[in-house]
Amino acid sequence: MLEISSPINEAYSFDNFSMKEKKPVVKINLRGNPKNKEFTSKLGKTLGIILPTEVGSIITKEEMSIITTGPNEWLLISNNVVDKNNNNFELENNLFDLISKNNLGAVTNVSEQFTMFSLTGSNIFELLSKSSPFNFDTLQNNCSVQTLLNHIDITIIKKDNENIYLLVRRSFAEHLWSWIKDSSKHTL
Repeated sequence: MLEISSPINEAYSFDNFSMKEKKPVVKINLRGNPKNKEFTSKLGKTLGIILPTEVGSIITKEEMSIITTGPNEWLLISNNVVDKNNNNFELENNLFDLISKNNLGAVTNVSEQFTMFSLTGSNIFELLSKSSPFNFDTLQNNCSVQTLLNHIDITIIKKDNENIYLLVRRSFAEHLWSWIKDSSKHTL
């Protein structure tokens, strides 16, 4: 049983910039062949959507967002926080039974592997561009990109120009949090 713990225990604000950890949030990695009709049919019935296939695209439903992270890989993220004392996630169990047990793909709970930062403010991309090779002008609203930030692999989920989420491996969370906090004082 996974234990949902938080590496960050503070919220931070400076001028018009703020950040906090969005916690706890269920994250499920899904792999499979999008050309396999049985795979897509079972997912469509379970999730109530057609999986996006363009890498970086995001589909949002009431309770979850689905991010295409590769040609045969998706990340399902809960839009709501969950009870941190209960990690028996019905969706994960249903997908595992439908997909993994039938050798149609793989379903893996990665909730403990990644943490998610919520960043808000008008100069977020000015701050991030100080230590990332990515051209943030090319990132559309409601899209995602995997890139480096201060030499750390991250996934950026852009809601709009003033609201983004950063998905970072838990082992790098404190370091990245400190860097963003310090950089915001010097950049914004």
